[in-house]
Amino acid sequence: MHIDRLTLHHFRNLHGLEIRPAPGLNLIAGPNGHGKSNLLESLHFLALAHSARTRKDKDLIAWGEDSFVIRGEGHSGERAHVQSVEYREGGSRVKVEGLESRRLGDLLGHFLLVAFTPEDLDLLRGGPQERRRFLDVLLCQHDPATLDVLRRYRGALKQRNAVLRWNLRAEEEALLDAYEATLAEAGADIIRRRLEWVSKLAPKASDFYREIGSPEGQKGEVLDMRVTGAPEASGDLVLLRESLLTRLREKRSQDRETGLTSVGPHRDDLLTFLDGKTVRDFASQGQKRSVALALKLAAARLLEETSGLPPILILDDVFAELDPGRRERFGALIAGRGQAFIATPRREDIPFAVESVVNMERGKAS
Repeated sequence: MHIDRLTLHHFRNLHGLEIRPAPGLNLIAGPNGHGKSNLLESLHFLALAHSARTRKDKDLIAWGEDSFVIRGEGHSGERAHVQSVEYREGGSRVKVEGLESRRLGDLLGHFLLVAFTPEDLDLLRGGPQERRRFLDVLLCQHDPATLDVLRRYRGALKQRNAVLRWNLRAEEEALLDAYEATLAEAGADIIRRRLEWVSKLAPKASDFYREIGSPEGQKGEVLDMRVTGAPEASGDLVLLRESLLTRLREKRSQDRETGLTSVGPHRDDLLTFLDGKTVRDFASQGQKRSVALALKLAAARLLEETSGLPPILILDDVFAELDPGRRERFGALIAGRGQAFIATPRREDIPFAVESVVNMERGKAS
């Protein structure tokens, strides 16, 4: 899976930019502030329908303009593929293989992509929403239908929260019953999907952590993970739905006081452990960075196994954050596994040869 041609118009400081990357390792070089990260961000938006750096898509539009355009042409295996997005406040236009839609989510699932950024530590030290987002983006790439399930759940959640704030008469309680039934159905589906993928992700992440974090010959810590809020070892959709519905009804009185739904997958978390201790509370910065890299490598390998193709990797100044040993071990794990875009201001930070170099200067590529 690789992009052969990328064109950008009015995306941050990039306008009229066109690059033709190699199918292997591509180095994006240049001083800080000249557009390297913006280029990687455009790839992220094209593949995943959102930015990894801001939650406000309008901030991606160049100053003084009213829209931006990203277009990618490439291959998924032997099949040629083209998709583009024109984003503007109030409405967007997406084209995938010539078919037009207004839903950004229709970009998902075609160019599979995993991003490595300096902000990856937020996966471990940030709030649960970062870890839920990591899992849900992975699930949506594997099966874009997951996005519809998430939307249905969020819609029912918003409606239940609104009704909780009303002073309902007894005969109007049926309204809450209806929203809770939808929440339980969609929520159980989300929980099941997360549990299934974490069960596959955990052993891969543990293996990668040992390879990145432990010098050769040294016994490494054991990395494990689990999803909170779900019944232990339960992947049965009926049981999950019944359990969630019961908890929603039990918490109804309490939730009326806050006007917020206190149980469900929107409250769950992905916890990581090293030798039984939580990474967030007990791991060093070096250990946390290795865990974050291991999680992303495991995600990439899992997407490769399910799709049959290695996803595109984008790495934004990641190697500079690693000590020499971890840099070498991490580099060995990504070299030779499909297309990658690696941004760095210092070529000497990259511990392997690259196929193509794109030099960025003041928003221009050469």
